Amino acid sequence: MIVPMMKYSFLVYHADYATFLSEIKKMGVLHIQTKQNEQSAEIQDKYRSLTDLFKTIRSLEERKKADDDGNALLDESISGEEVLEKLRAIEKEIEHKNHQLSSLEKEIQQLYPWGDFSALLIKEIASIGVTIRFLICKEKKYNPEWEQVYCIEHISNHAGFSHFIVCQQHDEDISELLSLVDVDEITIPTITLSEAEAKQRVVQEEINSLQQQITAIATHHLMALKNLQNTWESAIADSNAYLQTEKTVDNYVMLIEGYIPEPKTEELHAYLAMHDIVYTAEKPLDEEKVPVLLKNNRFTKVFEFIGSLYELPNHKELDLTPFFAPFYMLFFGFALGDAGYGLLIVIAATVLKFKKPAMKGILTLAQFLGISTVIFGALTGTLFGINLMNVDIAWLQNAKQYMINTDKMFTLALALGTIQILFGMVLKVVNLSMAKGFAYAYSTIGWLILIIGLGANYFLTQLQAYTPQSSTYIQYGVLSISGALILLFNNPKRNILMNFLAGLWDVYGMLTGLIGDLLSYIRLFALGVSSAILGFVFNELAMSLRPDNIILGPIVMIIILVLGHGMTIFMSALGAFVHPIRLTFVEFYKNAGFVGGGKAYKPFAEKKEN
Repeated sequence: MIVPMMKYSFLVYHADYATFLSEIKKMGVLHIQTKQNEQSAEIQDKYRSLTDLFKTIRSLEERKKADDDGNALLDESISGEEVLEKLRAIEKEIEHKNHQLSSLEKEIQQLYPWGDFSALLIKEIASIGVTIRFLICKEKKYNPEWEQVYCIEHISNHAGFSHFIVCQQHDEDISELLSLVDVDEITIPTITLSEAEAKQRVVQEEINSLQQQITAIATHHLMALKNLQNTWESAIADSNAYLQTEKTVDNYVMLIEGYIPEPKTEELHAYLAMHDIVYTAEKPLDEEKVPVLLKNNRFTKVFEFIGSLYELPNHKELDLTPFFAPFYMLFFGFALGDAGYGLLIVIAATVLKFKKPAMKGILTLAQFLGISTVIFGALTGTLFGINLMNVDIAWLQNAKQYMINTDKMFTLALALGTIQILFGMVLKVVNLSMAKGFAYAYSTIGWLILIIGLGANYFLTQLQAYTPQSSTYIQYGVLSISGALILLFNNPKRNILMNFLAGLWDVYGMLTGLIGDLLSYIRLFALGVSSAILGFVFNELAMSLRPDNIILGPIVMIIILVLGHGMTIFMSALGAFVHPIRLTFVEFYKNAGFVGGGKAYKPFAEKKEN
């Protein structure tokens, strides 16, 4: 359900305003109304800094060590600002070292074809009148005959080039060799290969040491950064509160407006009365963008995550979470449809709830979905791809009479779709009545009467509950009542002629839309069957591909089963998660008249330190 909100306006003397905001922030109940959407340059800078800090914290969480080795890099009492400053200094140093490493890698690549020569020896040779020049040319262009003319030593062929040196005495002319188009002279290297590799190792060790310092910060000082994040978020909230404040009466009186959930107004009223603060409280108007706070029971609350993937309802309509939650749970179980897979999901989610308490809500949702899968797997007789209907087990014989085959699965998928669509139309009647008035729901009521009335009349006729003549009268009555509501009274503000023309268009849209909506639910049947088939195929592969060996046979079979069913669980669970979402947000939301557009209730409140 959506918690009702009250709109408050506060008039506070400017000298007392900072204290007022501080007290309101401690209560943490006021959602400040946004009047100024354009943020100041100061707030934008704060947001950018906060975003960078958030990314930093998320990165550190990924490299945080589970075990505390006791080697804290900084003092435990250090502030978050100092930790961040130290971290940025380390990151800057790592960036500098990486540039050095990149330069050394390029030097090593250049030196590698020449081997590990001695630069000192080259200088000594030059001192006695012999110059060594380093030359390269394309490998195909190198001419061994050059070695007969000049004092050349071929060093290596690398990356399509020949690398060679020529020893030149001071009075020797090698200009003809250097003038060749394909021969290039390179600068004499000032460092040897071994020296470059040694420097590379030193720089890499320095980078590793700096990385260890970051890991130490992640392990021992992450909490300080999280507290800094809370401080910055609180500062941004304060700045935004002042930004949304309107100055009146020559800047002596400050006006701020916002929304508070009705159940949370008692403490606020006590504070306002104690300090004689002038305020007004009223119900918000329908056209206002009122924040939305959802309040659901323990079962429904875990499905709020599914609803948040689309958007929140606005404050004038129903929260559809309690109404789609049971259907979504059923649809997931139908689409996955293997009792073994469902049991694995339940076990995995239960174990992870103890290890990941922060994910309790999502894991509880996984438990519910796993339970639904176990139920539907038992109903369809599927366990890890095994068709239990074909298994000759004594204690299963009585249970087989309750299992359904693929034909009944197809019918069940359409039946569930019909129920959800009609249920959605009932909710649309409620939504329209709440938002506009009951008269605007006449057309939807007409369609409900038409569909349910004709359907009930058909089945009762088949059961011979009354005579065919009575059936005809009932059919005419249903058509007359529903036709009048759909074609003549669909909008109380239009005349009958316009209603009739609009009603005809509505008839066309509803007939084509309802058929398409209903057929969409066949995907549940298709997903459930495909999951069972995939599991069966991998079972067959495991049995047929295992070697005829008492040791290798079981090992190969287990590997195929684990990999095959692992892939099946992943693909089928993904489909079972996504497609019911599509049925919820398209078919159900549309027929329920969902409008949406609500924004989440975010109170102006203090950030708690971790």
